[in-house]
Amino acid sequence: MSSVRPHEHDVEEGIAPWDGRRVPMTLLGGYLGSGKTTILNELLRTTDRPLAVLVNDVGEINIDTRLLRKRAGDTLELTGGCVCCSMREGLGAALTELRARPTPPDHVIIELSGVADPTQVLPWTNSDGFRLDGLIILVDATVALVQLGDERLRPLLERQISAADLVVITKSELVSTDQRAMVQRAVLDVSPGVPVVDDLDGNVASTLLDLGTRRGRDITAVPPPTLLDPHRIELYPLPRPTSDAALRDLLEGLSDDVVRAKGIAEGPDGSRLLIQVVGRRRRITPLPHAEDQEPTDLVVIRV
Repeated sequence: MSSVRPHEHDVEEGIAPWDGRRVPMTLLGGYLGSGKTTILNELLRTTDRPLAVLVNDVGEINIDTRLLRKRAGDTLELTGGCVCCSMREGLGAALTELRARPTPPDHVIIELSGVADPTQVLPWTNSDGFRLDGLIILVDATVALVQLGDERLRPLLERQISAADLVVITKSELVSTDQRAMVQRAVLDVSPGVPVVDDLDGNVASTLLDLGTRRGRDITAVPPPTLLDPHRIELYPLPRPTSDAALRDLLEGLSDDVVRAKGIAEGPDGSRLLIQVVGRRRRITPLPHAEDQEPTDLVVIRV
């Protein structure tokens, strides 16, 4: 019995970039003035990896001219393969621009607005071509206790801290040891068990990469539905292993109201196969080696 392979007419460009590889994505948040731009500058000065950094305004990054290779509109091409793009037209447009690049970056970092609720951005980390590596929230040691005591600001700060995979306390050199300890306790009061580091502990910029989120990394994960979401999500069990004919019969049998489907199947030879459906387009490709994941059900999204 032969293993499942894509038919020529099934291969549709634009369903998933980079042959199914997913680039790790870090969200960098924190209230206004917490030091996000400073950390990004530090990272871009010291990294030897091709990164993509998405920011609200590339002019705020103040890139060292020795790192700047080319500027094209709201995109800065840097030495070492790094790129810095503006999200002025929206996060979706910036991610689409990245997906259009023939070579993926090693890592994507998104600088969130100081007043952003990170939970509203997390669904974007399931976009084709990307996966969440972690959400990092910066907390300014000089003002954190005052801000958390402000009933107008506290709800937002609590949402930011509660969503974090890592909290970094910044500007620690400007406060006493006792105040740093009080800030750390305040953070843990909001989110018990969240890892907390101090910017006096070493190179904070290095914490932005390869963090490893506390959330699952399921390649087939989809954002949870809301009361206003017109889509329905269903699960179809995939036999283990599955044959070419059985898999294609299942996909061809999907009704016209299916707008998206994802899953990981096991071929007869034990290989992992990434299934992607967009409308009536189907694509079945080998799961990239970087995505070491067990087979799943087929996740089907209907209108």
